[in-house]
Amino acid sequence: MANPKPSDTGEELSPEQQKFAEIKQQQAADSEYRGDRGQYMKSGRQQKEEEKAVKKAERPPAKPVTRREFLNYAWGAALGVVLVEAGVATFFFALPRFKEGEFGGIFPLGTGSTLPPVDAAPVRNLDGQFWLSNDTDGVRALYRVCTHLGCLYEWKDQTVRFECPCHGSKFVKAGQYIEGPAPRSLDQFKIQKLVNGQVVEETTTGGQALTVDPNAEYVVDTGVVIRGQSV
Repeated sequence: MANPKPSDTGEELSPEQQKFAEIKQQQAADSEYRGDRGQYMKSGRQQKEEEKAVKKAERPPAKPVTRREFLNYAWGAALGVVLVEAGVATFFFALPRFKEGEFGGIFPLGTGSTLPPVDAAPVRNLDGQFWLSNDTDGVRALYRVCTHLGCLYEWKDQTVRFECPCHGSKFVKAGQYIEGPAPRSLDQFKIQKLVNGQVVEETTTGGQALTVDPNAEYVVDTGVVIRGQSV
């Protein structure tokens, strides 16, 4: 059994008093003690907290954005917006914009047997804005707008030709220019001839008529305009 240690007053301490004094001394050593340099040292937890605070205080402040950096950011954002808008426009441009039977879209004409006869007057299609004209060369879809100033010309049975009421331009049944201030023959829409659902013939850039087959299907694409020949 350990001998009791004497107290500061010279009295011997009991084992319980001695243990209590050792605990107090240990607590005092853990909480704060003086180092060799005369500075008060904290416990491990306190030291870590103080080190974090010092590092945070020593962290350099954020640099302000320069004018060049701002302009670079602005140009980058503007370029991103332009690219997004271009992508959206391309997406919607690729989608069908017109329904069947709506101007700018497809107009089914039926089979060749339902087309106007060769010796009949052209048939006007108001929804598609074209005259369906059939002659010995074949069938054409003539745009209803005069090539002079955009007036709506008419078919005249008396003279067997197209005439513009505004300025007197005249065209034959096939759309070729006769006389007047119009700078070219009538414009046409593309016609396609289909057999078993497959395109076997269509109007080319020259505006030639399509031959008529009683069993073939014909459609007019009012989204494709073929300019008339200049005079």
